[in-house]
Amino acid sequence: MLEIKNPEKQNIIFALIVAVLGVAIIFVPFVIKAVGIYQFYFTYAGVVIIAFSLGYALYFYRRYRQFEAFMEKKDEALIWEYEEAQYEGFIGELNQIQKNAEKKKIWILLGIELVISILLFIMLSEGMKWLGFVFFAFFATLSVLFTLILPQSFKYRALIKPYVTIIHEDSAYIMGRFHRWSKAQAKLKNYDNGEKIYKVLAINYEAVTRNGKLFQEWTAVIPNPDDSSMIAEAKTWVGRINKFTRLHEKKMSERKSWSEQTFEKMIGKNKNDNKKLEK
Repeated sequence: MLEIKNPEKQNIIFALIVAVLGVAIIFVPFVIKAVGIYQFYFTYAGVVIIAFSLGYALYFYRRYRQFEAFMEKKDEALIWEYEEAQYEGFIGELNQIQKNAEKKKIWILLGIELVISILLFIMLSEGMKWLGFVFFAFFATLSVLFTLILPQSFKYRALIKPYVTIIHEDSAYIMGRFHRWSKAQAKLKNYDNGEKIYKVLAINYEAVTRNGKLFQEWTAVIPNPDDSSMIAEAKTWVGRINKFTRLHEKKMSERKSWSEQTFEKMIGKNKNDNKKLEK
């Protein structure tokens, strides 16, 4: 198997570039004297950008270290390597489904933003009507960016070579991304595009996304679904992932809250005090 680059490295680099941009924004009023009176706003915006970007950099650095630890134990994991035609065909299918879904979203968003912009244009005074155009241009750009452009990163990330899947009980490398979970549900299922049936190992796990904390499903196509030993191995790992989740949930349910622990400590302290008084 060829060397796999750490997928979190580029996220760290991007976050640091944004931090540098934040520093540049702080110094804009010192370079362009015409905006010097707005120094406070530039400084405020720059500090906010730096704080968030450094926070993201630390978050992805933690994931970077987790991926390195994950790769160190890859010999204990399930590893599937793919032929280019099979893998690229499956990624193409998933990408087309995503593009069709995003096209529906963009038209709905643009329609809502257009209505709001028209209402602003009607309600605002003559000198402020331009805000309606600015509103539409700004939010339409964001909508296109987040629904059509950024989702395309899925395809580019998924097609990073080598084409390989690595799965452990609590983490995986699937389609060029590092996945880590504490709560997941795994199963084998068929993906039918009407012409060809792909058998996949699907992992539905809880993760933080740009829309908040949600469950998302990632599928690892089985290289040779006609191989009974490979299917048996996949079923074994489905059981191991689900067992890990059950044990984790049991452990979390048995863990006492901070208030309960504090109360018990207080009770224990009182008991010790009573023993001292009896002596």
